[in-house]
Amino acid sequence: MDAIKLKLEGKHLKLMGKIGEVGPWMEGTVVATERICGKKNCVCNTGGRKHPVMYITWKEAGKTVSLYVPKGMEQKAKEWTGNYKKLKELLREVSVIQRQVLRLRDD
Repeated sequence: MDAIKLKLEGKHLKLMGKIGEVGPWMEGTVVATERICGKKNCVCNTGGRKHPVMYITWKEAGKTVSLYVPKGMEQKAKEWTGNYKKLKELLREVSVIQRQVLRLRDD
């Protein structure tokens, strides 16, 4: 039993280290789409190609919320949302280990 606990503690410490290494993160999903701008003479308003844009979406109180990602910040937004997904996976793994620890009895 002690060997199992030591092994779980080792895994736990390793995962906690990985969590500390995750860079800046932000909840949300990157959504790339196209839109029509507000300029009357623009090609996008006359049936031509629309402008590519990026948004981050997430849920608040059960509703989807969107945030426009300015050009130049698109790569950062992808990185931050990717880091959030990594963080969630690491947290899941820690939870699995913690459940295993709870199942072990100290009788």
